[in-house]
Amino acid sequence: MLILIAANKSRNTFPLIGESPYIFTLGFYDYFWFALKKKDEEIPEEKQPRIIPEIYVSRSWENIFQGKTKEKLEDEILPHYIVKCRWFGGKARKIRKIRIIEDIAIGKRPFISHLIFLRIIYIEGLADTYLLPISFLHGEEADKMIENSPHMVILRIRTGETEGIIFDSVYNENFRKNILSVIMNRDTLKGTQGQLFAYPGKILKSMGGKTLLLETSQVLKTEQSNTSLLYGNKLYLKLFRRIDEGINPDLEIGRFLTEKACCDHVSPFAGALEYRIPKTDPVIIGMLQAFVENQGDAWTYTVDAIERYLERAFSKSREIQELPEARLSLLDIHFHDIPTILQELIGGDYLDRASLLGKRTAELHLALSSDKELRSFSPEPFSMLYQRSRFQSMQTLTKRVFGQLKTNLNHFSDDVKEDALMILEREKVIIDFFKAFLKKKMVTMKIRIHGDYHLGQVLYTGNDFVIIDFEGEPARSLSERRLKKSPLVDIAGMIRSFHYAAYYSLFHLALKDLKDTNELQKWADLWYFYVSGIYVNSYIETVRLGNLLPEDHEELELLLKLFLLEKVVYEIGYELNNRPDWITIPFRGLKHLLEIER
Repeated sequence: MLILIAANKSRNTFPLIGESPYIFTLGFYDYFWFALKKKDEEIPEEKQPRIIPEIYVSRSWENIFQGKTKEKLEDEILPHYIVKCRWFGGKARKIRKIRIIEDIAIGKRPFISHLIFLRIIYIEGLADTYLLPISFLHGEEADKMIENSPHMVILRIRTGETEGIIFDSVYNENFRKNILSVIMNRDTLKGTQGQLFAYPGKILKSMGGKTLLLETSQVLKTEQSNTSLLYGNKLYLKLFRRIDEGINPDLEIGRFLTEKACCDHVSPFAGALEYRIPKTDPVIIGMLQAFVENQGDAWTYTVDAIERYLERAFSKSREIQELPEARLSLLDIHFHDIPTILQELIGGDYLDRASLLGKRTAELHLALSSDKELRSFSPEPFSMLYQRSRFQSMQTLTKRVFGQLKTNLNHFSDDVKEDALMILEREKVIIDFFKAFLKKKMVTMKIRIHGDYHLGQVLYTGNDFVIIDFEGEPARSLSERRLKKSPLVDIAGMIRSFHYAAYYSLFHLALKDLKDTNELQKWADLWYFYVSGIYVNSYIETVRLGNLLPEDHEELELLLKLFLLEKVVYEIGYELNNRPDWITIPFRGLKHLLEIER
């Protein structure tokens, strides 16, 4: 029998956006009020209660991988545990069953852990494979973990006279030390089906060698699809939770930029964990990088800067009779084009930083296209076949997202529904615009790019930027993420991130100071437009010698708009599925691109 034990905790918490039907009757600004209030009041995951199951095994805890106990683990325990994990990306899908398909022991007793591969089979759609490292703990330490951090615990276990817990190994110092040691020693570990190969990067030896094992380690508390381990202020290990066969672009690009292109301003590659089975592609389950001292990411830095700008704009608004007008094209913006009042309100420091970020982005793209001999990184010209493929992809995306939008219309408030209907009427206009790819061959290049580029993928050091996380969009397959694309796809991603930051800041300020956001919306739009223009033109100026972009100004502008439009359609689909309370931001971005006025 499976015995359920409830952790003795309680909480009062604000309902999640979308949990209750009444949430969707709220107005536009109420969405953000609730979203931000929820963010401020949310109970930390480690304090949330959960029911912890218990099972009995004979002798060693490692017998959970055998017989009826394994069946209970797969059929009853793991399905309930994994859906609560922040890194699990299949929460919107119904699990049919879970199977343990690989087991690799790491470390030595009594500090042994197991890396298990879970095959997640859903009611509909393709299966996924996830990595879950597990360890055993007993005594007072186990009791403390149950009391203080129940989210770390998978189950309670009784083995004869011993009672303890099975938990996620990343929360154990011994496991974290063992996995770093495996990489440093270039170890090979055997599993039930394949082998785990560990290897260091070229820079690891110069960073301190074996002394790195003396560094204390911790799990970084970040909302992401992977788990990050930090060793002192020296090393950073990313464990990929959802794993696929094939070359992981994060490792491939990170290693190339560190060891071949010698690119500054990226987090240096320092080692990897690679799983192999004969006659199949390798699977990357972990990547080690040198840690970069920073003051947070560029998103946080930018949001703080925008809030200060909006505060200044609000205090000046009564003195200004007429707001400056934004030009029509981002490509026409240089520092001297920005109205004096906006230069003062935005601040020269942030405009300089936006220009620097454009330069660093260009340097990244130049490095990624610097090896003309290595096929996976050599630049390639656009072809009509490629352009037809891009059109088909954009058309399919648009039809899928607009279909989802129609299905969800009745969930929106009247104001948001009115915007949605206005946008739905433009479906054909959008698809016709994408047909520009079919009209003539574009004289431009495609290269390896970041693939998921936004302010959250850039660290701010206090006076410079470091670009991180080359994994690409996690929802896409590895083969898709490795495709060469126009570097303007990354630029479109960053421009849209500026827009998100402007509106996030706008509504956060409205909540904090109860300001009238209607009055500040145009100021937010002006910030987004001019900062994006400074970023884009700094990028173009730096990347120009690489011959990666069209020389024709009109073709360059057309391409940028195509990728911005694709990005904002993608965002509508993303927000529908993940944060329906945020959907007004891509709505406003799409109306701006299509020059729709309300």
